Amino acid sequence: MKSYRMLQAVSAAFCLVVVLACPSGLAGAAGVGREGSLEQRIERVMAVKDDTVASLKVTLHTKADPEGKDPLEMWRAEEKEKVELKDAFVRVDFSLSPEKGSDIKCRAELPLPEKWDGRMWGQGNSGRAGSIRSLAGYLAAGTAAVTTDLGTSSVADKGIESADVVWPPAILRDFHWRATHLMTVYGKRIVEAFYGRPASKAYFAGGSTGGRQAMSEAIRYPEDYDGFLVSLPDNSAAVNEIAAWHLWRQTHDAKGKSLFTADEMRVVADAAVHYRAKTDPAPYAGRILADARFDEAEIDGFLALAAEKCPSLAKADKIARLKSLYMPLMHDGKCYFSGYAPGSYLGKNMEWHGLVSLRFFLVEKGFDVARWAEVGWKEIDMYLRERAPEFNACSPDLDAFRKRGGKIMMSLGWEDQTVPPMPVVEYYERVCERSGGLEATKRWFRLFCIPGCAHGGGKGRAMTGTPSGVRARRLLVLWCENGQPPEMLDSSWKSKKLDMPIAAYPGLYVKDAAGKWNVMQVKRSVPLIDGACLETRKTTCDAKSFGAAGDGGAKDVAALQQRVSGK
Repeated sequence: MKSYRMLQAVSAAFCLVVVLACPSGLAGAAGVGREGSLEQRIERVMAVKDDTVASLKVTLHTKADPEGKDPLEMWRAEEKEKVELKDAFVRVDFSLSPEKGSDIKCRAELPLPEKWDGRMWGQGNSGRAGSIRSLAGYLAAGTAAVTTDLGTSSVADKGIESADVVWPPAILRDFHWRATHLMTVYGKRIVEAFYGRPASKAYFAGGSTGGRQAMSEAIRYPEDYDGFLVSLPDNSAAVNEIAAWHLWRQTHDAKGKSLFTADEMRVVADAAVHYRAKTDPAPYAGRILADARFDEAEIDGFLALAAEKCPSLAKADKIARLKSLYMPLMHDGKCYFSGYAPGSYLGKNMEWHGLVSLRFFLVEKGFDVARWAEVGWKEIDMYLRERAPEFNACSPDLDAFRKRGGKIMMSLGWEDQTVPPMPVVEYYERVCERSGGLEATKRWFRLFCIPGCAHGGGKGRAMTGTPSGVRARRLLVLWCENGQPPEMLDSSWKSKKLDMPIAAYPGLYVKDAAGKWNVMQVKRSVPLIDGACLETRKTTCDAKSFGAAGDGGAKDVAALQQRVSGK
């Protein structure tokens, strides 16, 4: 057997780094079975390295990383699960470079064999990504897990406060769809190499950007995962970019000066809740909106109430500008966005640096912040043609995933200020239309609409981020492996002393006079957004996907395709 050497000393006894070998003491600690000793397992992991794997390092950790700020605050619920790691685990840090200019950093964390539950989870990222997310919750549950920085580490921290940054094509491909798929391919290989057998099931959990990652996998690579836990998903990504552009345009004058104060926007958000106080059921009335879908008369009503409470809103054309934010965004008879949710606080999202993809695209076309007022429908349509098909992950064609028995649990927040909830509901309705109706769709895909829930970076009246921890993951596993569909999200999640079970759409839990929860059926949405805004291009491991020779891409596309497919 080839000899490897493991470093024996680490600062603070934190981890042991495998450079060449694993000492016999560690091999003995893991036991020797048909899958081999720990030394042999690590050998097999190291052998996963090929021409696409630019680097691979294995470390044995004796304790979890030091606690710090929750890296998933962008989309995880306020109540954090307590994670206790009592056993050592193996960490595999690897980077992938399918073409020149691509550097996809990934991490897999593996419980020791006797603790492994046989599953693998993929973990999504958030925002512009650019960092590796914690996997401690999976390890504590005995599950192998893998995550990625989406290939944006070199650029994610740049351009947030600056308007002159453009992401190279290779990094865009990684961020849009490629990094998640390749992370999964090599994550599965690492898991099989270490344990001597493949994972029995593969699942993925992600919110915000991670929700787009999840739906991209379900649409583009339906064999990668058996189930998805999808929270506050940015899968209609181009639509949400256009919504952010529309928000900026309606809240700023021609010189880029803000027309609304933070206090005014808070009054507007609160007015929607006050307006529905007499008609919303218990326990929501006057506290949070049971449902944030308002018709035009209701929009007029709550904005009039806002102007009454804050007279400055009645000046100039402020009410008309605000109304346009909650109404469908129309141009040439097409709907580009179905409107923001009344009740969500939009104050923090009014500035240009809230954009990601559209901003980079406009910079490429010569539109810096000083010229934003010049951006019109010509540029928006150009963006939809050139960038949306790869950025979006909102095709209702999930047939291949459904036919192989896949399951999806998706949730949205009715106070989500960053990923507006209306396009998410519309996406679900489009899937229902394609898949034989609501009841047929609920057999494999369920949507949960959460009152009072906002996106990370905001502050929801009930919660910030959706329930997506160990209990939610357990619901998905029970559905996929035991055939038990989730009737509700666990009602034990509490925020601000509000115990609130969450029913599958179009259900809503309400309380009767005796204080008992019952499910009522709410209205269903009608899809409004034009198909041109939702185009999703499926991708394969071909020359166009990975970059062709001559433009900085792989020299041998056929060989690369074979490596990625494992053939």
